[in-house]
Amino acid sequence: MIEFLYFSSKTCGVCKVLKPKLLEAIRENFPKVNIRVVDVEEEVEFTGQSMVFTLPVGILKANGKEMHRFVRSFSVYEVLEKIKRFSDN
Repeated sequence: MIEFLYFSSKTCGVCKVLKPKLLEAIRENFPKVNIRVVDVEEEVEFTGQSMVFTLPVGILKANGKEMHRFVRSFSVYEVLEKIKRFSDN
């Protein structure tokens, strides 16, 4: 099972711009990927447990194990390429 966690906040400008494009691209290209959007202000404990200290952050998990972490400046293309790599396995 592939899962993508997207950590953002209401005050993060980059998060607001990237989030709709990224989530739409994942849903279109990989409909079986589970997506979880985490608002760091609402889920403080989970954010800390996930070792997220800056925004935005995307975490790609396969079978519950973290496979790749995208931090601060990353593109939709980068995320799609990594998902493709791990979903083909």
